[in-house]
Amino acid sequence: MGLAVVKTIQVLMACYNGEIYLPRQLASLRAQDDPCFTVLLQDDGSTDGTPALLQAVTEDSRFRLANEQGQHHGAIGNFLSLLRQCDADYAALCDQDDEWAADRLSRCRKAMEEAETRYGAETPLLVHSDARLVDARGSTLQESFFAHQGWDKTALTLPRLLVQNNVTGCTLLMNTALRRLVAEHGNPASMHMHDWFIALTAAAFGHIVFVDAPLVNYRQHGVNVMGASRQNQVQRGAKALSQWQKGKARIALTYAHTRSFRDAYGETLPDDAQRIIDGYLATEKMGKLRRVITVRSKGYTMQSSITRIGQMIFG
Repeated sequence: MGLAVVKTIQVLMACYNGEIYLPRQLASLRAQDDPCFTVLLQDDGSTDGTPALLQAVTEDSRFRLANEQGQHHGAIGNFLSLLRQCDADYAALCDQDDEWAADRLSRCRKAMEEAETRYGAETPLLVHSDARLVDARGSTLQESFFAHQGWDKTALTLPRLLVQNNVTGCTLLMNTALRRLVAEHGNPASMHMHDWFIALTAAAFGHIVFVDAPLVNYRQHGVNVMGASRQNQVQRGAKALSQWQKGKARIALTYAHTRSFRDAYGETLPDDAQRIIDGYLATEKMGKLRRVITVRSKGYTMQSSITRIGQMIFG
């Protein structure tokens, strides 16, 4: 019998003015215990020492520079550019300022291989994990991002994810079927965040698997593009419930994002996904009582008790 072929993983690392934390992230990538991975690096026009750090790490043959350096795509556009250049079986997204556990890739690979055995490799599949929140110095703030946010680990389906995303881009791994869909249909101009779009794509066309372990140190600092609140759930809830306009805007965003997602895929959406999306969009025009009842009965519910209360009040 011949040796089993190990599928390749490509880490897609989007960078911009990241020289402060970049060395530690690059070191954590070099320390990965996965047997078959490469890293594709793309700087988006940095004015600090980031390009030199990326060039230096290419002395390791697993690391190489992508083809659209310095193009000023923006964070979302940079990741989409990398997804379109990816040439591996699996793709993992990587931020410049985090640090990965040594088994981040290998554990996600195991979960992906099990998912492909169950659902088939041609099915769009997404694996993601929990993360540990750390401060600028790397000290732990919270052991679980999911617990801190009050997210539901079982919220893996399209109705739940239309109203609240729980997939953090730096923790995910996608297979080729999913990557191709996102690369073809993704448009930075209409995305709130790329990880939400990726999560919805996986839920609409395939399946999502959650690895219940903090495989990434998710660094919180002053220049994060999108980070976690440092307040606890009660503090965040009290503040959110007192801010009427922001609460209404959060609900409005779910409808706007759902429409842009629907428009991105159009007639290619599976029938079940189209029905779920149309069903949620229909609640926007309903009266208050009917909308609350429909959202609950159809499963379009947010993930924590506080966000569900806010959904009833502001929705």
